[in-house]
Amino acid sequence: MDSYKMSRLLVSVWSAFVYFYLFVLSEPVMCKSIDKQILDAAPKAEMFDLLHLMPEGKVMIMAELDLLLTLQQYKNLYTTPNAYRQKRKAVRDTDTRWTNCRVYYEITQAINTTNNRAVIKEAIEEWEKYTCLEFIECAEKPQRIQFMDGGGCYSQLGMQTEPQVLVLAPGCRKKGIVVHEIGHAVGWYHEHMRPDRDDFVAINLNVVPDLYHPNFIKYNNSVVNTYDIPYDYTSVMHYGNEALPGSLTTLDPSYQTRIGQRQGLSFKDIKLANIMYNCSGLGCKLKTCSHNGFVLFKEHKGEKKCSCWCDSGNVDDPLVLCSSIDKEPAQPKPVPTQLPATKPCRDVRNDCNDLKLQDADVCMTKTKLMMASCAKTCDFCGKGENMCMDYEKGCPLLAASAACKDPALERVMSMLCPASCGVCKPTNPCNIQQELMGSPQGRNEAVKVISSRLFMHTFVLVGLSLTVR
Repeated sequence: MDSYKMSRLLVSVWSAFVYFYLFVLSEPVMCKSIDKQILDAAPKAEMFDLLHLMPEGKVMIMAELDLLLTLQQYKNLYTTPNAYRQKRKAVRDTDTRWTNCRVYYEITQAINTTNNRAVIKEAIEEWEKYTCLEFIECAEKPQRIQFMDGGGCYSQLGMQTEPQVLVLAPGCRKKGIVVHEIGHAVGWYHEHMRPDRDDFVAINLNVVPDLYHPNFIKYNNSVVNTYDIPYDYTSVMHYGNEALPGSLTTLDPSYQTRIGQRQGLSFKDIKLANIMYNCSGLGCKLKTCSHNGFVLFKEHKGEKKCSCWCDSGNVDDPLVLCSSIDKEPAQPKPVPTQLPATKPCRDVRNDCNDLKLQDADVCMTKTKLMMASCAKTCDFCGKGENMCMDYEKGCPLLAASAACKDPALERVMSMLCPASCGVCKPTNPCNIQQELMGSPQGRNEAVKVISSRLFMHTFVLVGLSLTVR
């Protein structure tokens, strides 16, 4: 073969490799909505349990897949408000905003590699580019974000009084996810949990496993503040419809494929951050802008600071000078939508087969978890629909601590702990195994395995009881 043919062959092989990498290997990851990426990044399904007993003995709540809250913060979300009947989004408590717009952070050793630092820095630059927030790397400040390795993607809410975790498992180390988790750390909830969300999205619990139902309870009006910014389908804080397909449908169909974007901050995200942290107060006299724009206190795209910026309609380049447009982009137009009526037979997680290979008895030993996460793999589809059982291992002791009667927890407890809270008559465990496991031989094996592992949960239950009390 002459050199010309050889060079042509090498070019063809290289082109095929590049195409395969970019469009076959990379494309499925890039096309995942942010909620699906967060779900897939957790190595263990237990990460999405609502209740977590921390090493220091505190009970924390993992809400909506990635928002780590104290028990009191979670209760505040659902306490019946006495005042304020407005539409809200960002956390109302000003004590959780970062003082003087300075956000201190630390990249812990386990995650401190060149590539990881580059991704974190890219996400930070997105926030600094469009807002007055200044991110300062400092491991000595007591109030600081700690970027660290862990079992998923999650963050605490707003500035804390002590170092706060922002956990990034390997599958979370992408700009869009880090921007999203920083959003929680600066004080933002999820967009689709706003009190006015039912005017814009339809939540279909018929297709959602019972374990995940609490993740769709919308917030009370008194808790969060939108600063009169309309609902934002394109917010980086809005989940998509991929983690639990069919669960979240936009009432404006044109936005169905746009929710869950992971490019970066949308126009309304940027406007909210600037108003929330009073960025225009840093030397700008102009306070209002046409076409629902806002004042940006810094220079942008070569334009002077304190200029008015409006929505470009493009999330990749969200800002356009208000003086250059005649009107703002069209707002969503909600229309009636038809929702699926039945729960599909599917696995929520991608690693269900691996879990079963690692532990052949996992469907029997972690029945409730696997019903929610791996129903297809465990052959649980269509089974257990009318059974009365708890979905959290701490339910009996939470019920004994009066959590079922707590006004702020009553609804979520009825979802997760119906048996312990007396919502229904508990189904006999033997009947549960009989329906789910099928043959007598399978039931006998289930009893043996479960009995041998029962003691493993005792310590966790005792710890939960002592903490909640």
